[in-house]
Amino acid sequence: LASGITYKEAAQMLGVSYNTAKTRIKTLYAKLQVSNRNELILKALNLKLIDSRNIKPKFRKRFLSHEADRQAVLLEPLTAEEIKFLKLASSGTNIKNIIELLSLSGIYHTRVLKASICYKLQAKNITQAVKFARVLEII
Repeated sequence: LASGITYKEAAQMLGVSYNTAKTRIKTLYAKLQVSNRNELILKALNLKLIDSRNIKPKFRKRFLSHEADRQAVLLEPLTAEEIKFLKLASSGTNIKNIIELLSLSGIYHTRVLKASICYKLQAKNITQAVKFARVLEII
């Protein structure tokens, strides 16, 4: 999965049906207590279950960046809305659903909220902000 293959490709490589592969992948998520592929890859790296060479080159920057591994810092306290946003983003909720669930006024409001979160956590993007928020036990 870290190499960027689809579930269907994983099933073919393992010589099992698509449903069997999907079930096994869900089992991996449950055993490692993660909810999406990004979290799965990070956890597998941290537990040394996979080597960084197994990660698709376009994903390496996201998962292996020295910048991403620096100490998480919180410049200012996050608002309740920002914490809710981070929780939804960490669970894999897409931006349209986040806008609906938080009753945001639109994409502009969302961008301002994301910028505020990234500033306060000194993160380059929401993925990194989620990681830092977890390290700081905010979410």
